[in-house]
Amino acid sequence: MRKNIAVITGGAASEVGIALKSAGVVVKYLRKAEYNVYKILIDGTDWWYVEDDQKITLIDKNDFTLTLNDHKLHFDAVFIAIHGTPAEDGKLQGYFDLLNMPYNTCGVFQAALTFDKQRTKEYLSLFGIKSAKAIVLRDAAAIEAAMQQIVSEIPFPVFVKPNRNGSSYGAAKVEALEDLEAALLNAFNYDDEVLVEEYLKGREVTNGVFTKDGVVKALPITEIITKNSFFDYKAKYEGDSKEVTPAEIDADLTIEIQENTKRVYQLLGMKGMSRIDYIITSKGFYMLEVNSIPGLSEESIIPQQARASGYTLEEFFTISIEECLRK
Repeated sequence: MRKNIAVITGGAASEVGIALKSAGVVVKYLRKAEYNVYKILIDGTDWWYVEDDQKITLIDKNDFTLTLNDHKLHFDAVFIAIHGTPAEDGKLQGYFDLLNMPYNTCGVFQAALTFDKQRTKEYLSLFGIKSAKAIVLRDAAAIEAAMQQIVSEIPFPVFVKPNRNGSSYGAAKVEALEDLEAALLNAFNYDDEVLVEEYLKGREVTNGVFTKDGVVKALPITEIITKNSFFDYKAKYEGDSKEVTPAEIDADLTIEIQENTKRVYQLLGMKGMSRIDYIITSKGFYMLEVNSIPGLSEESIIPQQARASGYTLEEFFTISIEECLRK
């Protein structure tokens, strides 16, 4: 008997467009022979069942059910394809936990922690995971004083980015002091905490990780070679970058990064598929951030890595659903 799977997308974050693309790919590739697939759109306070891009009927949020043709349909599991709030910060997972509904991502704590870039780095530093030095700003009205601290502690260039956002919205590489204030103000448009990080010169790579039959597995590594000053939104989604999978790096270094990826995944207690970003410098590699719900659009990195590992997207998404149903 085919299981009913809800692919939930939308949300309130600036990344909603990417989420819709991810959901479209998941709906396209989930095995229709094994699953009845229903696309659910979070649109403000309304949760819609969507078919052929048309809003058909509302979801009953009391028990996450769908009524079609006077029949109340219950879901067996949820595939979460939302970037930013309310999924990457753990709010949606809390709702599904209350309903005892299986889902394909990490849980509430892991999502909330990894959504906060700086606190994730601080926690992982306790286990020897290296990352860039950073300062967190929590008051847009106190930028002038913060700039003095930044200048005294972190040399230019620096990276400025919202502490809790993704897809490089609000992020900038700042080369000089005269450009810092504008970058900080822009980042505060996306979050009430802004991160200022030291610039680490090197090669940017990223590594996907997932669980299959209870075993944590690292995917091939991707190197990101961007035409821009860093891997910004245009580089990620508008073709202003070259992504090489598998990355053309030393075999021993590849294994070391993949082992580190699995270790971070396990230290955090992650589930489902995640992606961890790094910079490789002359002094070794440094973790940039943990992505608890990575993009799954046709342009995204995880689909590239899955194919390079020998999986079709149909197989890869099936693993994700079956893993959460197994538990």
